[in-house]
Amino acid sequence: AAEEPEELPMPTEEPQQEKPQTESPTPEATPALEDLRVSGVTSNSVELHWSVPEGSFDSFTLQYRDAQGQPQALPIDGGSRSVTVPGLSPSRRYRFHLYGLRGRKKIDHVSTEAVTAAEEPEELPLSTEESQDEKPQTEPPTSEALPARAELGELRVSSVTSNSVQLHWSVPQGSFDSFTLQYRDAQGQPQALPIDGGSRSVTVPGLSPSRRYRFHLYGLRGGKRIDRVSTDTVTGEGE
Repeated sequence: AAEEPEELPMPTEEPQQEKPQTESPTPEATPALEDLRVSGVTSNSVELHWSVPEGSFDSFTLQYRDAQGQPQALPIDGGSRSVTVPGLSPSRRYRFHLYGLRGRKKIDHVSTEAVTAAEEPEELPLSTEESQDEKPQTEPPTSEALPARAELGELRVSSVTSNSVQLHWSVPQGSFDSFTLQYRDAQGQPQALPIDGGSRSVTVPGLSPSRRYRFHLYGLRGGKRIDRVSTDTVTGEGE
């Protein structure tokens, strides 16, 4: 077969005595992407899911245009099967293109579109659960009453581009049901990005170049904010 112009050649190993060389050392099946679907929509974010029915990818890239028509590219780990895209505008149609990469080469892509919800007048307060039937109410339902107090470690910036920031954190004690990352966009509008409780990093796209952002990460248990860490950073200069 003709050699791909960009793909790195697979290393050829010396014949292995323990395996008869009856078949050529062909690479694994060509990976395939399938079924990019919208699983959640708010006025400023969209959650997307997809599947990889065959093979595997080193990484993914999600591309779309923001409300100003500027192209955005969100890098995603190859093991991920979902992503939340924050920083969107209310009541607007977006088209998303997900590319599966091997090395730096785009192997497959799927697309979908979604319309964000109408703008909510203000952020709804997080619900506090009045009673927990499974626990005797002999003490007030404070965070200390939970089994093993959950604690957030340092929130740190691991990479910065002109329009995105990647953040990492740790949970040195206990565990959280979920996280919420809050910040203000370039227009000063508050943004809230929901994050799965098992995550320890997130990439925030749709930012403006050469601008200082302050990020607040909240750890939640049962809809209640238990702990918070903050950091700030300045995005890179525009290309």
